Amino acid sequence: MALEEYLVGVVAAEMPASFETEALKAQAVAARTYTLRRTEDACGRGGAQICTDSACCQAYRSLSALRENWGGAYEENLGKVQRAVWETAGQAAFYEGELIEALYHSSAGGQTEDAAHVFANDVPYLVSVDSPGEEVSAAFHDTVRVSRKRFAKAVNQAWSGAGLKASSLHKQVKVRSRFASGRVDKVKLGKAEATGRELRKLFELNSANFTLEITADEVVFRTTGYGHGVGMSQYGANAMAKEGADYKEILAHYYAGITIDTAY
Repeated sequence: MALEEYLVGVVAAEMPASFETEALKAQAVAARTYTLRRTEDACGRGGAQICTDSACCQAYRSLSALRENWGGAYEENLGKVQRAVWETAGQAAFYEGELIEALYHSSAGGQTEDAAHVFANDVPYLVSVDSPGEEVSAAFHDTVRVSRKRFAKAVNQAWSGAGLKASSLHKQVKVRSRFASGRVDKVKLGKAEATGRELRKLFELNSANFTLEITADEVVFRTTGYGHGVGMSQYGANAMAKEGADYKEILAHYYAGITIDTAY
């Protein structure tokens, strides 16, 4: 499949077609950059360069799937996404002459995260920046409730030395530290300690930016933002586009010190 044809399916799957054109263009360049860098190493699934699993590579939707999803708006939406891809055709983001790791996510909760706090590696263009205007996302705030018994059992299974008791959680569980972005750094879990990312994964939370309340019956997580928080916020990109920013300005905001150039 031709790369630009593939990218139409990626942009359509990764970002709502209702978003501003400049946000869709920013997504197209980010997705193209991500794809080009990913295919240098090859995903390897089934011998392919890249797959359609968003947990591994990027989401993708075929034209038939998009037609079913969009219904009567198919032609309009497809045309809008195609223009975003073709009007940026061949363009990618670079840092000091190298393709960047163009990570992106749904919403940052008001501030993106340093890559070092999520992936343990400092990346000069993946640093924390403000990301206003994301509150329109339906997933910007979310609440997850877990019974005290289930919480204790899950944590004790994940950290064998934690020693949590459902009746004593209010004494045993505490958020110890947060990053400047608001995301949880460390959490005390009885005799064990976990990162906010680990707890997010264990309880399938939208974000590591959460508060933790222990009630008489439950442990209540309240999250802000959706995703790992590194790189470009899609809802933040759309907010910038609504304020008049073009796709290059959006990308330059979320990926510090980059240049947009023709990759092919």
